[in-house]
Amino acid sequence: MQYKDVQKPEIIKGFKLWENKLNGFTVAMVHYTADPYKDPDRKGKEWFKRERKGFPKAKWLKEYEIDSTTKSGSLIYGPEYCDFNDAHHFIKSFKIPEPYELLISLDFGQRNPTAGLVAIWTRNKKLYIIDEYYKPNIPSKSSKEMFEKFAVYMGRTEAQMRAMSIEDKRRLAMQVFSTRVIDPSTTAKNRVKRLGSGEEIEYSIIEEFWDNGWDFEPGNNDVSSGITRIREYFQIENNQSHLYVFADKCPNLCREIKNYRYKEFTELQGRTRNKSEDPVKKNDHGCDSLKYLIMTRPKTPKLLEKPKTKIQKDIENLLRPKIITNDWDVDN
Repeated sequence: MQYKDVQKPEIIKGFKLWENKLNGFTVAMVHYTADPYKDPDRKGKEWFKRERKGFPKAKWLKEYEIDSTTKSGSLIYGPEYCDFNDAHHFIKSFKIPEPYELLISLDFGQRNPTAGLVAIWTRNKKLYIIDEYYKPNIPSKSSKEMFEKFAVYMGRTEAQMRAMSIEDKRRLAMQVFSTRVIDPSTTAKNRVKRLGSGEEIEYSIIEEFWDNGWDFEPGNNDVSSGITRIREYFQIENNQSHLYVFADKCPNLCREIKNYRYKEFTELQGRTRNKSEDPVKKNDHGCDSLKYLIMTRPKTPKLLEKPKTKIQKDIENLLRPKIITNDWDVDN
């Protein structure tokens, strides 16, 4: 465990002291609440009120409170919540036998990475995340690159995909991927498109992906439900679970899953609020894409039962309750 993952004890209110195990340096952290004349719980109510006046909450938290994006918050897929184990769930890629469904999901980012995931849904209700696209890009460029990167799953080479028209690419993707979901915020009409006539119309990111060959539907962005369902799919029963990730194909998703954490409140916030249910909104693009994908799957997946052996059937027959009837004639 690295020093940054260790909870730092508060020596006095607003003051923490610890040793950096990586370099041996002693580190001190002083919060404004260490000063009783600035602590709103002691003599600093007027100072606090005066300083906060007209100050945007986000800016205050960034400049005056402890940064909530550190890795000291509890892991969302930690052992206290589910059976997630990277040694079990992150596996080497292999050829999955048909029949199965191919799915694709996308969390769009222009400055942050656009995270596209390709998944296989098998007949025994297992979800395999088999490939990823992870790069910041505008929709037109990310669309082109995803068609080329995922061409193999559509039965084409990169060169063949480049030679196809937008309409043919869209038809092919719709035939191959039974589910195609994207971040629902992409439906917002926050762009402008100039028509050939020179007229400008309101335009959305999801429409721009359509114009570049991808027919996506808005995904379900319920954060709590998405996290819960992923945990359900991570549960291990009889040494099997319902969610696996090809680690050699999806290194960014694996990294995000292992570091996906809840926000940690500041000392002041922690005294007045329950623990946060919100994840840290940083380095979570693959996790968001997985969330849209998992919300298209059943709530409680069940593995198909293996065919019973003759011995198992015989044992069941022997243990089955039998109804005893009195069939003889009492007059005889």
